Amino acid sequence: MVGNGSEAVDRRDVIVAQQADPFQRISELHVGYMALHYLLLFPYGEDGWHPNIPLNGVVADADLEEEAEHKKKHRNVIMAKFYGYRLQHRDTYGIVLFRGDRLMHQYIVDAYVAIKQNSLKYLRLNKKKTSCRSL
Repeated sequence: MVGNGSEAVDRRDVIVAQQADPFQRISELHVGYMALHYLLLFPYGEDGWHPNIPLNGVVADADLEEEAEHKKKHRNVIMAKFYGYRLQHRDTYGIVLFRGDRLMHQYIVDAYVAIKQNSLKYLRLNKKKTSCRSL
């Protein structure tokens, strides 16, 4: 957990050092951020979200029309869907994550904040398309 919770933190990042290279700072939107920040929850270093994860095409019947329209616009998995999928309980995957107790809760908060920051970044970069002028 960053700090004691009372101070405002504007950047949360991981600094990586390789043997021959200088230090490299990776942001919370980096594919390896969650695995590096939460070593106990991801002991095998699973990749996190990145913008080039393709949609797999499995759709529930009730969501066919809405999902078909969404797929025309988005060919890759959005961050919210990725974390929603990762936070589902399965008997064969993610057991360590759900036994993480308070660390899992902090992971969920970080995932939520990353989703919101990514949405705000999109709005900031696409002001004209979204007609949102206050950001």
